[in-house]
Amino acid sequence: MAEETTGEVEAEGKPRSGKKKLLLFGGIGLVLLLGVAGGAAWFLGLLGGDASADMAADEAGAHATAGDGHGGDGHGGGGHGDEAPDVVFVDMPDVLVNLQSGGQRIRFLKLRAALEVGSEDVATRVEALMPRIMDSFQLYLRALTVEEVSGSGGLQRLKEELAARVNYAVQPTRVDDVLVKEMLVQ
Repeated sequence: MAEETTGEVEAEGKPRSGKKKLLLFGGIGLVLLLGVAGGAAWFLGLLGGDASADMAADEAGAHATAGDGHGGDGHGGGGHGDEAPDVVFVDMPDVLVNLQSGGQRIRFLKLRAALEVGSEDVATRVEALMPRIMDSFQLYLRALTVEEVSGSGGLQRLKEELAARVNYAVQPTRVDDVLVKEMLVQ
């Protein structure tokens, strides 16, 4: 009889162990599925409505400021009490240059950019010096290769170099940033 009882315990033990494994893997699968669904919902903006609404409001404010390239209130100040100082964006003319290439194929760079400045007075001074800025951009961009403007690192180096050249061209006035609106390499 002792053998029969031992056989029954083993027989009962295996299905229970299988059920436990099934529940364990089912639970892990459910947690992973919920994690992926939550991540997708957050990425798509379905979760955290306040943050995405704030980002959309900030973007709308930036577009309203950039309107004609001179900035200003646009909408009467917007009602935000703790905003950064006024920012004015000066649109630059489109730049289209040949890039240096070692082969027979001609490579082009098209760049649309805006300059971020701190006030309307600075924007006026920068606009008056735009031919000097464009000359500096043309000289620098024509010396670049496709590899130098590829990837996010290339774009960051390009922005830093253009900002340095702009600030040299408009001395003693200061440009805060060069914003790349569009960059196309063909």
